[in-house]
Amino acid sequence: MKKLDLQNGGLKSKLILHVEKLVFGLAIVLVVVFVYRGTQQRSIETTPNDLVSASENARNNIELQTWEKVEEERWVPPEYQTAATRASKPIPLAPYETPSSFRVRHKESIEKRPDPALLPLASIEVTPGFAPFAFLSTQQAGQGGMGMMREGGPGMMPGGSGYESYSGGAYGGEMGMADANAPPTLTPEQLLEFGQARGGTGSKIEGKYFVAITGLAPLKKQLDMYEAAFKDRANYMEGRDYPRYVHFAIERREQNPDGTWGEWEKSINVNQERLIARHRWAFMPDEVAPPEYLDATLSFPMPPILLFNPGDWGLHSTVPKYEPREQGYGNESMMSEEMDGIMLPEASGDLPGDVPGFMGGPGRAMGGEGDGGFMGPYGRPGRMPGMGGAGNNIMTPPPGMMRKPTGNRGGGMSMARGEGGGGYGGGSSMFDAENKMFRFYDTSVVPNKNYQYRVQLWLEDPNNPQNIQEAPPARALEGNVLTRLKPERDKIMKHLQTQQGGMTSPRGGQSGQTGPQFKFWRTTEFSEPSATVHVPPSADVLAGSVDAGRTVYNRNNQRQILRTAEPNATVLAMKWDSKKDVNALVTKELKEVTRGSMVEYNGDLWILDPATYQFRKPYPLETDKKDQEYTLRTGYTLLDVRGGEDTIGRYTDENNKKLRVPGEILVLDESGNIHIKSELDEVKKFAKFNFAKPEVKRPRGGRDADDPYSMEGGSGYDDYGGGGGRRGRGRGE
Repeated sequence: MKKLDLQNGGLKSKLILHVEKLVFGLAIVLVVVFVYRGTQQRSIETTPNDLVSASENARNNIELQTWEKVEEERWVPPEYQTAATRASKPIPLAPYETPSSFRVRHKESIEKRPDPALLPLASIEVTPGFAPFAFLSTQQAGQGGMGMMREGGPGMMPGGSGYESYSGGAYGGEMGMADANAPPTLTPEQLLEFGQARGGTGSKIEGKYFVAITGLAPLKKQLDMYEAAFKDRANYMEGRDYPRYVHFAIERREQNPDGTWGEWEKSINVNQERLIARHRWAFMPDEVAPPEYLDATLSFPMPPILLFNPGDWGLHSTVPKYEPREQGYGNESMMSEEMDGIMLPEASGDLPGDVPGFMGGPGRAMGGEGDGGFMGPYGRPGRMPGMGGAGNNIMTPPPGMMRKPTGNRGGGMSMARGEGGGGYGGGSSMFDAENKMFRFYDTSVVPNKNYQYRVQLWLEDPNNPQNIQEAPPARALEGNVLTRLKPERDKIMKHLQTQQGGMTSPRGGQSGQTGPQFKFWRTTEFSEPSATVHVPPSADVLAGSVDAGRTVYNRNNQRQILRTAEPNATVLAMKWDSKKDVNALVTKELKEVTRGSMVEYNGDLWILDPATYQFRKPYPLETDKKDQEYTLRTGYTLLDVRGGEDTIGRYTDENNKKLRVPGEILVLDESGNIHIKSELDEVKKFAKFNFAKPEVKRPRGGRDADDPYSMEGGSGYDDYGGGGGRRGRGRGE
């Protein structure tokens, strides 16, 4: 056999020459394999009839109810008694125990508690004012305030008051004819400005000079200092170690005539003012500050101001205005439920807890009637319980706010004092403003004098709280703190030993006082003195329109003046008259008042009763005193007038009259102070207190032939401007 030549291309040539044979042989092998595997497959033995039979059996099994057959096999009735016995057995803890706890165990700090620094009141603002206040009369106080709802109440005709009074729906006499002696009526705009009558003819109306004092208590900064002093120290409790204001003190000084200042005097008894607000105020206006900015102690309620808007003196400049919805003490309701006697109780002192019912005594929570929260302002029941709990962790405080402390006192105990109960708004908030608004009204000022104020804040001492059961142990306090608190703790221990744990009052059973009397507060430094505030008199002059006058020149000689018209102004004279027969804010519109004139009026006029918003004469209803003259002297002198010229262009008003430059007047008051009054600044106030009747001109020639109902001799007012009765003889009329 010849050897296979593997060189010189022997193998390659063999493959090239016999490749088709190899492929053909491989195809034959594959065909044989496929045929063999096909013969090994199982054949289909199921017939169509078998499929129909299987389908029928499946449908029958689905429709067949077999639970009764298998119920005994698949369900065993539970043995409740056995299960209860098994469940009552204690679970062994050994199989579930771990060598170490997965929870980090916080060990209480042994670092002792210091006294944090206290921040004084900041940004004090003072605003003077004068307004009539509504007080409950002695009869109303004795009757529980029910006299306000009887004859002479708000919006009712006064009965037996001795005054001629008109509620006035129109200027009318008999048969609907216009009557020149009819009283004025309030316009819709004036009714909107004044609102609903909030007093009664039986109320005691007093004109009050006052100064509204507002400021900001830095709650957020104070809380930061508290947390720096307490949070990582021994016996920390979030609810207790939170800044709480319990009282404040106000000092005032008066400027001497030579410009120097007198000594600071504590002439204001804050607690006595609280009692007056609770027992003598006829109502409380709706709150204008958001509830987050208010504090039950620092935010004094707004007084019962009539005729004017109380909100003008109720806000700090940095606090946003709050539109009241359903106020906790609003609705301008009479304070009848607090009237527990005719005589106003006297405050035993000017310390926290000296006002019965305002704060709980030492050893008690501050909730009072608040049902788990801070009591309502000045004797009102609290509205809602505390907002403490896990819910506070859900909400994110808005800008300028912070979350109130939770109700947890530590160790799983609930908080003794709820948060937000009895707030000033309708409902409480779970947030506190970073700066609480301080507000107080000093009603003991004298007009035409200058004053300055400073305020001291009193905070509950977390190291010696009002509730002695929450006091931290002595081992948790620093040495200097223990030294400071030793006299107070000795008082507590002595009283507890004397009473054997009882909490009866050691002060002769004074109402609202329980527990030992000890100092549970710390005081801040006095704030920086406020700006100087000048208390103005009740008299005022409002600027109206101005007539610039007119100068007529000779046509042939422009330098020759033929005649001149002196510029004049229309002003509104205002002054509070405290005489018994008047007791109202007397206003009168005076026209054509020239330079150098005294702003005064002598003649007949109508006055608006501040309690009922009804017009009456400034004298009792007696026949021999009809149409008597009244003298209104403001003490102001008109020095100069500016404005009133026609504007450039073709601009006209709704009456197609050419627009004029707004007027300004320069006036001198009775104390020698000079004031600039602008028509633009006082246009709203001028319209609010201008009670002049509109001018009604009757057709000349007597009876109108086209009007069958017109009457000869007068169907309206004939160009009057001085009010009903005699023609005014005052200057400018």
